[in-house]
Amino acid sequence: MQTMKAFVVLVAVFAIEQASAAVNTNTLARALHNKLSSLLKPELVFPPVPPGGNFKVLPKPVTPKLDFLLVLDSSGSITAKHFEAAKDACEILVDYIHGQSPFGMYGSRAGLIEYSTQSKTHVEFSFGDYNTVSSIKSRINQVNFDNGGATATGPALQLAKTELDVKGRPGNVGVVWVITDGKSNSGVKPKIPADILRANGVTVCVVGVGNSVNAVELNQIGDSGCVYRADSFAQLKTAARMAYNLSQPRLSSGFFNNLSFKRV
Repeated sequence: MQTMKAFVVLVAVFAIEQASAAVNTNTLARALHNKLSSLLKPELVFPPVPPGGNFKVLPKPVTPKLDFLLVLDSSGSITAKHFEAAKDACEILVDYIHGQSPFGMYGSRAGLIEYSTQSKTHVEFSFGDYNTVSSIKSRINQVNFDNGGATATGPALQLAKTELDVKGRPGNVGVVWVITDGKSNSGVKPKIPADILRANGVTVCVVGVGNSVNAVELNQIGDSGCVYRADSFAQLKTAARMAYNLSQPRLSSGFFNNLSFKRV
């Protein structure tokens, strides 16, 4: 009887691993779209009433402005080829945000932290360094692969906290977006700075790529509802593009049927 119980448990564990091994690209794209659209959902805001005004002021929808901080794993296990795909995914995320809440000196802003070993973890560019979507994407494209020998996710999140503390703009929504392919193995445990960021009102999201990530650690890093898995960086790039496409306005299926044309 004990042997049978052990066999059942082993089969169940194997089935769970098999079921979680493959990530559906459409599902990932929809999840990314849902989260980003929720972060960018317009809120009703009452404009200030002019002095002496005696008329009724109605609220108007205002889209939140983001301080969007990418935290990009650049450890050697990723390889230079896959790092390029990770950067491409980052650029698509920037496009997504810009379509809803444009980047600019007084709008949404972006920054990027690259990390591997603790000594190589650094700010590539910070909020306000680049104020157009094209310049932000160009700067992301210029980030070089570190090929570091460790994964210092915790120190990278500590640096993210410092960036937001020092350079975050009051009124902008702070978002930290981590992309990693492995379990942290250097420096402070990532849960500690992630919890501090959350306590400060920052949204923390994480994408774990490949089979080497630790599911427990991912859930400790990311907020509930903002933890994602991708089988590969190529899949992440594809899903990000699909999410962007979902954000674009679409004509209804019957739009052209309702048009009338005149011969001229």
